[in-house]
Amino acid sequence: MNVLTAVSPFGNGLERLKNYFSEKNYQQGEYLFKQNDMPDGCFYILEGQITTQYYDHDVSTDIDLEPYSEGELVGAMSLVVDEPRAMSAKVIKPVKALFLSAAQLENLRKIDEPAYQEFLKLFNDSLISRLKKNRPLNKHAALQVARIPTVDQQVELARLAHQKFLSWSEDKVDEIITDIAKTIYAEAQELALLTQKESGMGVVEHKILKIKLGSLDVADSLVNKPGNGAIELEANGIEKVSMPIGIVFGMIPITNPVETTVFKTLISLKSRNAIIISSHRKGRLVGERTVELIRQVLKKHGAPEDLVQTPELAANRKVTNAYMTHDDVSMILATGGPSMVKSAYSSGTPAIGVGKGNAPVWICDDSDVEGAAKKVINSKAFDNGVVCGSENNLIIDKAITNDFLANAQSYGAVVLTTAEHELLLDNIFASGKGLQAEFIGQSAADICAAAGIERDYDIKLVLAEVQPYDFDSILLREKLAPVLSFIRNADDKMALDHAYEILELEGKGHTAIIHTNNKDRVRAFSAVVQVSRVLVSTAGTQGCIGADNGLNLSWTLGCGTMGGGSVSDNVSYQHLQNNKRIAY
Repeated sequence: MNVLTAVSPFGNGLERLKNYFSEKNYQQGEYLFKQNDMPDGCFYILEGQITTQYYDHDVSTDIDLEPYSEGELVGAMSLVVDEPRAMSAKVIKPVKALFLSAAQLENLRKIDEPAYQEFLKLFNDSLISRLKKNRPLNKHAALQVARIPTVDQQVELARLAHQKFLSWSEDKVDEIITDIAKTIYAEAQELALLTQKESGMGVVEHKILKIKLGSLDVADSLVNKPGNGAIELEANGIEKVSMPIGIVFGMIPITNPVETTVFKTLISLKSRNAIIISSHRKGRLVGERTVELIRQVLKKHGAPEDLVQTPELAANRKVTNAYMTHDDVSMILATGGPSMVKSAYSSGTPAIGVGKGNAPVWICDDSDVEGAAKKVINSKAFDNGVVCGSENNLIIDKAITNDFLANAQSYGAVVLTTAEHELLLDNIFASGKGLQAEFIGQSAADICAAAGIERDYDIKLVLAEVQPYDFDSILLREKLAPVLSFIRNADDKMALDHAYEILELEGKGHTAIIHTNNKDRVRAFSAVVQVSRVLVSTAGTQGCIGADNGLNLSWTLGCGTMGGGSVSDNVSYQHLQNNKRIAY
Protein backbone atom coordinates (compact mmCIF):
# COMPACT_ATOMS: atom_id res chain seq x y z
CA MET A 1 0.00 0.00 0.00
CA ASN A 2 1.26 3.50 -0.85
CA VAL A 3 2.26 5.21 2.40
CA LEU A 4 0.39 8.35 1.35
CA THR A 5 -2.99 6.61 1.14
CA ALA A 6 -3.08 5.88 4.89
CA VAL A 7 -4.20 8.38 7.51
CA SER A 8 -0.71 8.17 9.05
CA PRO A 9 2.46 7.70 7.04
CA PHE A 10 4.30 5.93 9.83
CA GLY A 11 4.34 2.34 8.81
CA ASN A 12 5.82 0.50 5.89
CA GLY A 13 9.39 1.33 6.94
CA LEU A 14 8.83 4.86 8.25
CA GLU A 15 8.78 4.06 11.99
CA ARG A 16 11.89 6.10 12.88
CA LEU A 17 10.55 9.23 11.17
CA LYS A 18 7.48 9.62 13.43
CA ASN A 19 9.63 10.65 16.40
CA TYR A 20 10.52 13.89 14.66
CA PHE A 21 6.98 15.09 13.81
CA SER A 22 4.66 17.14 16.04
CA GLU A 23 0.89 17.52 15.68
CA LYS A 24 -0.69 20.88 14.75
CA ASN A 25 -4.24 22.07 14.16
CA TYR A 26 -5.45 24.89 11.89
CA GLN A 27 -8.86 26.49 11.41
CA GLN A 28 -10.54 27.53 8.16
CA GLY A 29 -8.95 30.68 6.73
CA GLU A 30 -5.61 30.19 8.47
CA TYR A 31 -2.38 29.70 6.52
CA LEU A 32 0.08 26.85 6.94
CA PHE A 33 2.60 29.10 5.21
CA LYS A 34 2.66 32.09 2.88
CA GLN A 35 4.23 32.81 -0.48
CA ASN A 36 7.83 34.13 -0.31
CA ASP A 37 8.28 33.00 3.33
CA MET A 38 11.47 31.05 4.00
CA PRO A 39 10.44 27.44 4.75
CA ASP A 40 10.24 26.54 8.45
CA GLY A 41 9.00 22.99 7.86
CA CYS A 42 6.55 20.77 5.99
CA PHE A 43 3.13 19.30 6.79
CA TYR A 44 1.60 15.85 6.45
CA ILE A 45 -2.19 16.29 6.40
CA LEU A 46 -4.14 13.88 8.61
CA GLU A 47 -7.55 15.54 8.28
CA GLY A 48 -9.08 18.46 6.39
CA GLN A 49 -8.13 20.29 3.20
CA ILE A 50 -5.97 23.20 2.09
CA THR A 51 -5.63 25.04 -1.21
CA THR A 52 -2.40 26.41 -2.59
CA GLN A 53 -2.51 29.99 -3.88
CA TYR A 54 -0.24 32.13 -6.03
CA TYR A 55 -0.40 35.89 -5.53
CA ASP A 56 0.12 37.63 -8.88
CA HIS A 57 1.33 41.20 -8.41
CA ASP A 58 0.40 42.18 -11.99
CA VAL A 59 -3.28 41.67 -11.28
CA SER A 60 -3.20 42.08 -7.46
CA THR A 61 -5.07 38.80 -7.04
CA ASP A 62 -4.65 35.43 -5.28
CA ILE A 63 -4.96 32.64 -7.84
CA ASP A 64 -6.12 29.27 -6.51
CA LEU A 65 -3.88 26.47 -7.74
CA GLU A 66 -4.21 22.94 -6.32
CA PRO A 67 -6.04 21.49 -3.28
CA TYR A 68 -4.33 19.09 -0.86
CA SER A 69 -6.15 16.76 1.55
CA GLU A 70 -5.49 13.89 3.97
CA GLY A 71 -2.55 11.67 3.15
CA GLU A 72 -0.60 14.37 1.30
CA LEU A 73 2.67 16.11 2.12
CA VAL A 74 2.66 19.91 1.70
CA GLY A 75 5.53 22.38 1.67
CA ALA A 76 8.35 19.87 1.38
CA MET A 77 9.74 21.08 -1.95
CA SER A 78 10.83 24.52 -0.74
CA LEU A 79 12.16 22.90 2.44
CA VAL A 80 14.34 20.43 0.53
CA VAL A 81 15.72 22.98 -1.96
CA ASP A 82 15.91 25.72 0.72
CA GLU A 83 14.12 28.38 -1.33
CA PRO A 84 11.31 30.81 -0.45
CA ARG A 85 7.79 29.44 -0.69
CA ALA A 86 6.56 29.62 -4.29
CA MET A 87 2.94 29.78 -3.10
CA SER A 88 0.75 30.00 -0.01
CA ALA A 89 -1.19 27.17 1.69
CA LYS A 90 -4.60 28.25 3.00
CA VAL A 91 -6.95 26.07 5.05
CA ILE A 92 -10.39 25.61 3.49
CA LYS A 93 -11.53 22.80 5.84
CA PRO A 94 -10.14 22.52 9.42
CA VAL A 95 -6.80 20.71 9.28
CA LYS A 96 -5.01 18.33 11.63
CA ALA A 97 -1.46 17.88 10.41
CA LEU A 98 1.89 16.44 11.41
CA PHE A 99 4.65 19.05 11.23
CA LEU A 100 8.33 18.42 10.55
CA SER A 101 10.40 21.53 11.26
CA ALA A 102 13.38 22.63 9.22
CA ALA A 103 15.56 22.24 12.32
CA GLN A 104 14.40 18.65 12.86
CA LEU A 105 15.05 17.83 9.22
CA GLU A 106 18.57 19.18 9.59
CA ASN A 107 19.01 16.96 12.67
CA LEU A 108 17.84 13.98 10.64
CA ARG A 109 20.39 14.71 7.98
CA LYS A 110 23.24 15.04 10.48
CA ILE A 111 22.54 12.42 13.17
CA ASP A 112 19.89 9.97 11.97
CA GLU A 113 20.60 8.88 8.42
CA PRO A 114 17.96 6.06 8.41
CA ALA A 115 15.22 8.50 9.45
CA TYR A 116 16.46 11.02 6.86
CA GLN A 117 16.18 8.36 4.16
CA GLU A 118 12.61 7.63 5.37
CA PHE A 119 11.80 11.33 4.89
CA LEU A 120 13.22 11.29 1.37
CA LYS A 121 11.05 8.26 0.61
CA LEU A 122 7.98 10.10 1.91
CA PHE A 123 8.92 13.15 -0.16
CA ASN A 124 9.47 11.04 -3.27
CA ASP A 125 6.14 9.21 -2.85
CA SER A 126 4.42 12.56 -2.45
CA LEU A 127 5.83 13.82 -5.74
CA ILE A 128 4.85 10.63 -7.55
CA SER A 129 1.32 10.81 -6.18
CA ARG A 130 0.98 14.40 -7.30
CA LEU A 131 2.24 13.59 -10.81
CA LYS A 132 -0.12 10.63 -11.11
CA LYS A 133 -3.08 12.85 -10.38
CA ASN A 134 -2.00 14.79 -13.46
CA ARG A 135 -3.59 18.02 -12.44
CA PRO A 136 -2.83 20.39 -15.33
CA LEU A 137 -3.20 23.67 -13.46
CA ASN A 138 -0.07 25.74 -13.03
CA LYS A 139 0.41 29.45 -12.52
CA HIS A 140 -0.15 30.33 -16.16
CA ALA A 141 -3.05 27.98 -16.80
CA ALA A 142 -4.79 28.96 -13.60
CA LEU A 143 -4.55 32.61 -14.50
CA GLN A 144 -6.25 32.01 -17.83
CA VAL A 145 -9.40 30.82 -16.07
CA ALA A 146 -9.14 32.99 -12.98
CA ARG A 147 -11.31 36.03 -12.44
CA ILE A 148 -9.60 39.32 -11.68
CA PRO A 149 -11.91 41.27 -9.36
CA THR A 150 -10.96 44.73 -10.64
CA VAL A 151 -11.61 43.62 -14.22
CA ASP A 152 -15.01 42.17 -13.29
CA GLN A 153 -15.94 45.35 -11.44
CA GLN A 154 -14.96 47.60 -14.32
CA VAL A 155 -16.78 45.53 -16.92
CA GLU A 156 -19.89 45.57 -14.72
CA LEU A 157 -19.70 49.38 -14.48
CA ALA A 158 -19.43 49.52 -18.27
CA ARG A 159 -22.44 47.22 -18.63
CA LEU A 160 -24.59 49.37 -16.36
CA ALA A 161 -23.50 52.57 -18.11
CA HIS A 162 -24.30 51.05 -21.49
CA GLN A 163 -27.80 50.10 -20.36
CA LYS A 164 -28.49 53.65 -19.16
CA PHE A 165 -27.19 55.14 -22.41
CA LEU A 166 -29.51 53.14 -24.67
CA SER A 167 -32.43 55.52 -24.17
CA TRP A 168 -30.52 58.68 -25.07
CA SER A 169 -31.67 60.54 -28.17
CA GLU A 170 -29.52 60.71 -31.27
CA ASP A 171 -29.31 64.50 -31.03
CA LYS A 172 -27.99 64.25 -27.48
CA VAL A 173 -25.43 61.62 -28.49
CA ASP A 174 -24.22 63.86 -31.33
CA GLU A 175 -23.99 66.78 -28.91
CA ILE A 176 -21.75 64.76 -26.58
CA ILE A 177 -19.58 63.57 -29.47
CA THR A 178 -19.09 67.15 -30.65
CA ASP A 179 -18.27 68.40 -27.17
CA ILE A 180 -15.71 65.64 -26.60
CA ALA A 181 -14.06 66.54 -29.91
CA LYS A 182 -13.94 70.24 -29.02
CA THR A 183 -12.45 69.46 -25.61
CA ILE A 184 -9.70 67.26 -27.04
CA TYR A 185 -9.04 69.79 -29.82
CA ALA A 186 -8.55 72.52 -27.22
CA GLU A 187 -6.09 70.33 -25.29
CA ALA A 188 -4.20 69.11 -28.39
CA GLN A 189 -0.93 70.81 -27.48
CA GLU A 190 -0.88 69.47 -23.92
CA LEU A 191 -1.71 65.96 -25.11
CA ALA A 192 0.87 66.09 -27.92
CA LEU A 193 3.60 67.20 -25.52
CA LEU A 194 2.69 64.47 -23.06
CA THR A 195 2.66 61.86 -25.84
CA GLN A 196 6.09 62.83 -27.11
CA LYS A 197 7.55 63.00 -23.59
CA GLU A 198 6.16 59.62 -22.56
CA SER A 199 6.79 57.67 -25.78
CA GLY A 200 9.95 59.42 -26.99
CA MET A 201 8.56 59.21 -30.53
CA GLY A 202 7.45 61.61 -33.21
CA VAL A 203 7.17 65.37 -33.67
CA VAL A 204 5.05 67.47 -31.30
CA GLU A 205 3.79 69.84 -34.01
CA HIS A 206 2.69 66.91 -36.15
CA LYS A 207 1.02 65.20 -33.20
CA ILE A 208 -0.99 68.37 -32.58
CA LEU A 209 -2.26 68.23 -36.17
CA LYS A 210 -3.12 64.52 -35.84
CA ILE A 211 -5.00 65.08 -32.59
CA LYS A 212 -6.98 67.96 -34.08
CA LEU A 213 -7.83 65.90 -37.17
CA GLY A 214 -8.74 62.93 -34.98
CA SER A 215 -11.15 64.96 -32.88
CA LEU A 216 -13.24 67.58 -34.69
CA ASP A 217 -12.93 66.03 -38.15
CA VAL A 218 -13.91 62.60 -36.84
CA ALA A 219 -16.85 64.10 -34.95
CA ASP A 220 -17.98 65.93 -38.10
CA SER A 221 -17.92 62.63 -39.99
CA LEU A 222 -20.25 61.04 -37.40
CA VAL A 223 -22.73 63.75 -36.46
CA ASN A 224 -26.15 63.54 -38.16
CA LYS A 225 -25.45 60.00 -39.36
CA PRO A 226 -28.14 57.38 -38.55
CA GLY A 227 -27.26 55.70 -35.27
CA ASN A 228 -28.84 53.19 -32.92
CA GLY A 229 -32.33 52.06 -33.94
CA ALA A 230 -32.18 53.63 -37.38
CA ILE A 231 -34.45 51.89 -39.86
CA GLU A 232 -33.19 51.55 -43.42
CA LEU A 233 -35.14 50.10 -46.34
CA GLU A 234 -32.44 47.74 -47.54
CA ALA A 235 -34.37 46.01 -50.32
CA ASN A 236 -37.93 45.36 -51.36
CA GLY A 237 -39.69 44.14 -48.21
CA ILE A 238 -36.50 44.23 -46.11
CA GLU A 239 -35.96 46.73 -43.31
CA LYS A 240 -32.60 46.89 -41.53
CA VAL A 241 -32.49 48.07 -37.91
CA SER A 242 -29.14 48.85 -36.26
CA MET A 243 -28.39 47.82 -32.66
CA PRO A 244 -25.43 48.42 -30.32
CA ILE A 245 -23.15 45.51 -29.48
CA GLY A 246 -22.50 46.35 -25.81
CA ILE A 247 -18.99 46.71 -24.39
CA VAL A 248 -15.94 47.36 -26.57
CA PHE A 249 -12.38 46.69 -25.44
CA GLY A 250 -10.18 49.15 -27.33
CA MET A 251 -6.46 48.45 -27.56
CA ILE A 252 -4.40 51.54 -28.37
CA PRO A 253 -1.00 51.71 -30.15
CA ILE A 254 1.88 53.88 -28.96
CA THR A 255 2.25 55.41 -32.43
CA ASN A 256 -1.09 57.29 -32.34
CA PRO A 257 -2.30 57.09 -28.73
CA VAL A 258 -4.53 60.15 -28.37
CA GLU A 259 -6.22 60.18 -31.75
CA THR A 260 -6.86 56.42 -31.67
CA THR A 261 -8.34 56.69 -28.17
CA VAL A 262 -10.60 59.56 -29.22
CA PHE A 263 -11.58 57.84 -32.47
CA LYS A 264 -12.53 54.56 -30.80
CA THR A 265 -14.42 56.45 -28.11
CA LEU A 266 -16.41 58.54 -30.57
CA ILE A 267 -17.42 55.61 -32.79
CA SER A 268 -18.35 53.59 -29.68
CA LEU A 269 -20.58 56.36 -28.36
CA LYS A 270 -22.11 56.95 -31.80
CA SER A 271 -23.07 53.28 -31.95
CA ARG A 272 -24.34 53.53 -28.34
CA ASN A 273 -21.69 51.26 -26.80
CA ALA A 274 -19.45 51.50 -23.74
CA ILE A 275 -15.69 51.22 -24.21
CA ILE A 276 -12.73 50.28 -22.01
CA ILE A 277 -9.53 51.84 -23.35
CA SER A 278 -6.31 49.85 -22.92
CA SER A 279 -3.29 52.03 -23.68
CA HIS A 280 0.19 50.85 -24.57
CA ARG A 281 2.42 50.75 -21.49
CA LYS A 282 4.53 53.60 -22.94
CA GLY A 283 1.42 55.71 -23.43
CA ARG A 284 -0.46 55.02 -20.21
CA LEU A 285 -0.22 58.55 -18.78
CA VAL A 286 -1.45 60.28 -21.92
CA GLY A 287 -4.13 57.61 -22.29
CA GLU A 288 -5.38 58.22 -18.76
CA ARG A 289 -5.37 61.99 -19.31
CA THR A 290 -7.33 61.63 -22.55
CA VAL A 291 -9.93 59.41 -20.89
CA GLU A 292 -10.12 61.81 -17.95
CA LEU A 293 -11.01 64.68 -20.32
CA ILE A 294 -13.64 62.53 -22.05
CA ARG A 295 -15.22 61.51 -18.75
CA GLN A 296 -15.44 65.15 -17.70
CA VAL A 297 -17.52 65.87 -20.80
CA LEU A 298 -19.78 62.89 -20.13
CA LYS A 299 -20.34 64.09 -16.58
CA LYS A 300 -21.12 67.62 -17.79
CA HIS A 301 -23.87 66.25 -20.03
CA GLY A 302 -25.29 63.95 -17.36
CA ALA A 303 -24.20 60.85 -19.25
CA PRO A 304 -22.80 57.82 -17.38
CA GLU A 305 -19.08 58.46 -16.95
CA ASP A 306 -18.36 54.73 -17.02
CA LEU A 307 -19.24 54.63 -20.70
CA VAL A 308 -15.52 55.33 -21.14
CA GLN A 309 -12.98 53.79 -18.77
CA THR A 310 -9.34 52.80 -18.66
CA PRO A 311 -8.00 49.83 -16.64
CA GLU A 312 -6.91 50.46 -13.07
CA LEU A 313 -4.19 47.83 -13.38
CA ALA A 314 -1.07 48.48 -15.45
CA ALA A 315 -1.16 47.01 -18.95
CA ASN A 316 0.31 43.52 -19.20
CA ARG A 317 -0.66 40.32 -20.98
CA LYS A 318 -2.50 38.84 -18.01
CA VAL A 319 -4.70 41.86 -17.47
CA THR A 320 -5.32 42.29 -21.19
CA ASN A 321 -6.26 38.62 -21.51
CA ALA A 322 -8.76 38.98 -18.66
CA TYR A 323 -10.56 41.75 -20.54
CA MET A 324 -10.38 40.05 -23.92
CA THR A 325 -11.84 36.80 -22.61
CA HIS A 326 -14.46 38.36 -20.33
CA ASP A 327 -17.95 37.04 -21.03
CA ASP A 328 -19.47 40.54 -21.03
CA VAL A 329 -17.01 42.11 -23.48
CA SER A 330 -18.69 42.08 -26.88
CA MET A 331 -15.95 43.26 -29.25
CA ILE A 332 -12.21 43.86 -29.27
CA LEU A 333 -10.87 46.73 -31.38
CA ALA A 334 -7.17 45.86 -31.60
CA THR A 335 -4.72 48.36 -33.06
CA GLY A 336 -1.09 47.49 -32.42
CA GLY A 337 1.60 44.90 -33.07
CA PRO A 338 1.03 41.52 -34.76
CA SER A 339 1.24 39.46 -31.54
CA MET A 340 -1.35 41.64 -29.83
CA VAL A 341 -3.72 41.48 -32.78
CA LYS A 342 -3.28 37.70 -33.01
CA SER A 343 -4.07 37.31 -29.31
CA ALA A 344 -7.25 39.35 -29.82
CA TYR A 345 -8.41 37.02 -32.58
CA SER A 346 -7.48 34.00 -30.45
CA SER A 347 -9.42 35.21 -27.41
CA GLY A 348 -12.79 33.74 -28.34
CA THR A 349 -14.33 37.23 -28.37
CA PRO A 350 -15.30 38.84 -31.71
CA ALA A 351 -12.47 41.14 -32.80
CA ILE A 352 -11.40 43.63 -35.41
CA GLY A 353 -7.63 43.78 -35.73
CA VAL A 354 -5.19 45.78 -37.80
CA GLY A 355 -2.23 44.28 -39.67
CA LYS A 356 1.21 45.73 -40.35
CA GLY A 357 1.80 48.29 -43.06
CA ASN A 358 4.66 48.26 -45.59
CA ALA A 359 3.30 50.23 -48.51
CA PRO A 360 4.99 49.81 -51.89
CA VAL A 361 4.84 53.03 -53.92
CA TRP A 362 5.12 53.00 -57.71
CA ILE A 363 6.27 56.37 -59.06
CA CYS A 364 5.35 56.13 -62.75
CA ASP A 365 7.11 58.01 -65.53
CA ASP A 366 3.87 59.83 -66.44
CA SER A 367 3.39 61.25 -62.94
CA ASP A 368 3.99 64.76 -61.64
CA VAL A 369 7.53 64.00 -60.48
CA GLU A 370 8.05 67.07 -58.33
CA GLY A 371 4.57 66.74 -56.82
CA ALA A 372 5.13 63.05 -56.08
CA ALA A 373 8.49 63.76 -54.43
CA LYS A 374 6.98 66.48 -52.25
CA LYS A 375 4.08 64.25 -51.18
CA VAL A 376 6.36 61.33 -50.36
CA ILE A 377 8.79 63.42 -48.31
CA ASN A 378 6.12 65.28 -46.39
CA SER A 379 4.13 62.10 -45.78
CA LYS A 380 6.96 59.87 -44.56
CA ALA A 381 8.61 62.64 -42.52
CA PHE A 382 5.28 63.45 -40.85
CA ASP A 383 5.50 62.51 -37.16
CA ASN A 384 8.75 60.73 -38.01
CA GLY A 385 7.07 58.05 -40.11
CA VAL A 386 5.02 56.24 -37.46
CA VAL A 387 1.74 56.08 -39.42
CA CYS A 388 1.29 52.47 -40.52
CA GLY A 389 -0.09 53.36 -43.97
CA SER A 390 2.79 55.67 -44.84
CA GLU A 391 5.19 55.03 -47.70
CA ASN A 392 7.86 52.37 -47.14
CA ASN A 393 9.32 51.23 -50.45
CA LEU A 394 9.57 53.32 -53.64
CA ILE A 395 9.52 51.72 -57.07
CA ILE A 396 10.67 54.56 -59.37
CA ASP A 397 10.60 54.27 -63.15
CA LYS A 398 14.18 54.60 -64.48
CA ALA A 399 13.33 57.45 -66.84
CA ILE A 400 12.47 59.72 -63.91
CA THR A 401 14.59 58.28 -61.07
CA ASN A 402 17.31 60.93 -61.13
CA ASP A 403 14.73 63.71 -61.48
CA PHE A 404 12.74 62.30 -58.56
CA LEU A 405 15.83 61.97 -56.34
CA ALA A 406 16.93 65.52 -57.13
CA ASN A 407 13.49 66.83 -56.18
CA ALA A 408 13.49 64.70 -53.04
CA GLN A 409 16.84 66.17 -52.00
CA SER A 410 15.52 69.68 -52.56
CA TYR A 411 12.78 68.87 -50.02
CA GLY A 412 15.25 67.57 -47.43
CA ALA A 413 15.90 63.93 -48.32
CA VAL A 414 19.34 62.37 -48.17
CA VAL A 415 20.18 59.80 -50.87
CA LEU A 416 22.71 57.41 -49.38
CA THR A 417 25.99 56.50 -51.01
CA THR A 418 27.09 52.86 -51.03
CA ALA A 419 29.24 53.43 -47.95
CA GLU A 420 26.43 55.25 -46.14
CA HIS A 421 24.06 52.43 -47.04
CA GLU A 422 26.30 50.05 -45.09
CA LEU A 423 26.46 52.47 -42.16
CA LEU A 424 22.66 52.53 -42.06
CA LEU A 425 22.44 48.74 -42.05
CA ASP A 426 25.19 48.31 -39.46
CA ASN A 427 23.87 50.88 -37.00
CA ILE A 428 20.13 51.21 -37.51
CA PHE A 429 19.14 47.72 -38.73
CA ALA A 430 21.79 45.80 -36.79
CA SER A 431 19.32 43.27 -35.39
CA GLY A 432 18.89 41.68 -38.82
CA LYS A 433 15.12 41.61 -38.22
CA GLY A 434 14.25 45.16 -39.22
CA LEU A 435 14.50 48.64 -37.82
CA GLN A 436 15.80 48.55 -34.26
CA ALA A 437 13.15 49.52 -31.71
CA GLU A 438 15.04 52.53 -30.36
CA PHE A 439 14.87 54.21 -33.79
CA ILE A 440 11.09 53.87 -34.26
CA GLY A 441 9.59 57.34 -34.54
CA GLN A 442 12.97 59.09 -34.40
CA SER A 443 13.89 61.92 -36.75
CA ALA A 444 15.91 61.37 -39.92
CA ALA A 445 18.55 63.73 -38.54
CA ASP A 446 18.94 61.66 -35.36
CA ILE A 447 19.02 58.40 -37.33
CA CYS A 448 21.73 59.77 -39.61
CA ALA A 449 23.72 61.04 -36.63
CA ALA A 450 23.55 57.59 -35.02
CA ALA A 451 24.76 56.02 -38.26
CA GLY A 452 27.54 58.57 -38.85
CA ILE A 453 25.89 60.11 -41.92
CA GLU A 454 26.20 63.88 -42.41
CA ARG A 455 24.82 66.59 -44.71
CA ASP A 456 25.03 70.38 -44.64
CA TYR A 457 21.24 70.74 -44.56
CA ASP A 458 18.37 69.69 -42.29
CA ILE A 459 17.73 66.02 -43.11
CA LYS A 460 14.02 65.14 -43.25
CA LEU A 461 14.14 61.70 -44.88
CA VAL A 462 16.59 58.90 -45.68
CA LEU A 463 16.50 57.21 -49.10
CA ALA A 464 18.42 53.93 -49.41
CA GLU A 465 18.72 52.16 -52.75
CA VAL A 466 17.97 48.45 -53.05
CA GLN A 467 18.88 46.44 -56.12
CA PRO A 468 15.99 45.04 -58.19
CA TYR A 469 14.78 41.60 -57.08
CA ASP A 470 16.87 41.69 -53.88
CA PHE A 471 13.96 40.53 -51.76
CA ASP A 472 16.29 39.45 -48.96
CA SER A 473 17.07 43.08 -48.18
CA ILE A 474 15.95 44.07 -44.69
CA LEU A 475 15.17 47.51 -46.09
CA LEU A 476 12.12 46.11 -47.90
CA ARG A 477 10.29 45.57 -44.61
CA GLU A 478 8.15 47.97 -42.58
CA LYS A 479 10.04 51.01 -41.30
CA LEU A 480 8.16 53.16 -38.77
CA ALA A 481 10.68 55.96 -39.19
CA PRO A 482 11.54 58.50 -41.93
CA VAL A 483 13.50 55.90 -43.92
CA LEU A 484 12.53 54.64 -47.38
CA SER A 485 13.99 52.07 -49.74
CA PHE A 486 13.91 52.71 -53.48
CA ILE A 487 14.64 50.69 -56.61
CA ARG A 488 15.22 51.84 -60.17
CA ASN A 489 12.41 50.22 -62.10
CA ALA A 490 12.95 49.02 -65.69
CA ASP A 491 9.37 48.40 -66.82
CA ASP A 492 5.78 47.84 -65.73
CA LYS A 493 6.27 44.12 -65.15
CA MET A 494 9.18 44.74 -62.80
CA ALA A 495 7.13 47.32 -60.90
CA LEU A 496 4.22 44.94 -60.46
CA ASP A 497 6.54 42.08 -59.47
CA HIS A 498 8.15 44.22 -56.79
CA ALA A 499 4.89 45.60 -55.44
CA TYR A 500 3.55 42.06 -55.09
CA GLU A 501 6.69 40.56 -53.54
CA ILE A 502 7.24 43.42 -51.09
CA LEU A 503 3.76 42.85 -49.69
CA GLU A 504 4.41 39.13 -49.49
CA LEU A 505 7.36 39.95 -47.23
CA GLU A 506 5.30 42.23 -44.99
CA GLY A 507 2.28 44.52 -45.15
CA LYS A 508 -0.17 42.30 -46.99
CA GLY A 509 -3.72 43.59 -46.65
CA HIS A 510 -2.87 47.16 -45.70
CA THR A 511 -2.06 49.86 -48.27
CA ALA A 512 -0.32 50.35 -51.63
CA ILE A 513 0.26 53.61 -53.52
CA ILE A 514 0.71 54.56 -57.16
CA HIS A 515 1.53 57.95 -58.68
CA THR A 516 0.28 58.04 -62.26
CA ASN A 517 -2.22 59.67 -64.61
CA ASN A 518 -2.84 56.39 -66.44
CA LYS A 519 -5.98 54.52 -65.33
CA ASP A 520 -4.81 51.33 -67.04
CA ARG A 521 -1.74 51.33 -64.82
CA VAL A 522 -3.94 51.95 -61.79
CA ARG A 523 -6.08 48.94 -62.72
CA ALA A 524 -3.05 46.70 -63.34
CA PHE A 525 -1.44 47.77 -60.07
CA SER A 526 -4.67 47.30 -58.15
CA ALA A 527 -5.13 43.82 -59.59
CA VAL A 528 -1.70 42.71 -58.37
CA VAL A 529 -1.36 44.22 -54.90
CA GLN A 530 -3.05 42.24 -52.12
CA VAL A 531 -4.22 45.20 -50.05
CA SER A 532 -7.42 46.77 -48.75
CA ARG A 533 -6.74 50.28 -50.07
CA VAL A 534 -4.93 51.53 -53.18
CA LEU A 535 -4.11 55.23 -53.08
CA VAL A 536 -3.66 57.10 -56.36
CA SER A 537 -1.30 60.11 -56.49
CA THR A 538 -1.88 60.62 -52.77
CA ALA A 539 0.33 60.91 -49.69
CA GLY A 540 0.15 57.65 -47.75
CA THR A 541 -0.04 59.12 -44.24
CA GLN A 542 -3.05 61.28 -45.02
CA GLY A 543 -4.62 59.09 -47.69
CA CYS A 544 -4.79 55.80 -45.79
CA ILE A 545 -6.90 57.29 -42.99
CA GLY A 546 -9.24 59.08 -45.40
CA ALA A 547 -8.06 62.61 -44.58
CA ASP A 548 -7.85 63.75 -48.21
CA ASN A 549 -10.07 61.34 -50.15
CA GLY A 550 -13.45 59.64 -49.90
CA LEU A 551 -12.41 56.83 -47.55
CA ASN A 552 -13.96 56.74 -44.09
CA LEU A 553 -11.91 58.92 -41.75
CA SER A 554 -10.49 56.27 -39.43
CA TRP A 555 -7.63 55.37 -37.12
CA THR A 556 -8.38 51.65 -37.31
CA LEU A 557 -7.57 50.35 -40.78
CA GLY A 558 -8.80 46.85 -41.52
CA CYS A 559 -6.52 44.60 -43.55
CA GLY A 560 -8.96 41.81 -44.40
CA THR A 561 -8.07 38.15 -44.40
CA MET A 562 -4.99 39.09 -46.46
CA GLY A 563 -3.54 40.71 -43.36
CA GLY A 564 -4.97 38.22 -40.88
CA GLY A 565 -8.01 40.34 -40.06
CA SER A 566 -11.78 40.17 -40.23
CA VAL A 567 -12.62 43.39 -42.12
CA SER A 568 -10.95 45.27 -44.95
CA ASP A 569 -12.62 48.65 -44.37
CA ASN A 570 -11.56 51.83 -42.72
CA VAL A 571 -13.40 50.96 -39.52
CA SER A 572 -16.23 53.23 -38.38
CA TYR A 573 -19.17 53.15 -36.00
CA GLN A 574 -21.19 50.80 -38.22
CA HIS A 575 -18.68 48.05 -37.43
CA LEU A 576 -19.75 48.31 -33.78
CA GLN A 577 -23.40 47.63 -34.52
CA ASN A 578 -25.46 44.51 -34.98
CA ASN A 579 -28.12 44.63 -37.65
CA LYS A 580 -31.59 43.18 -37.39
CA ARG A 581 -33.51 42.60 -40.63
CA ILE A 582 -37.29 42.62 -40.78
CA ALA A 583 -38.57 40.71 -43.79
CA TYR A 584 -42.16 41.27 -45.02
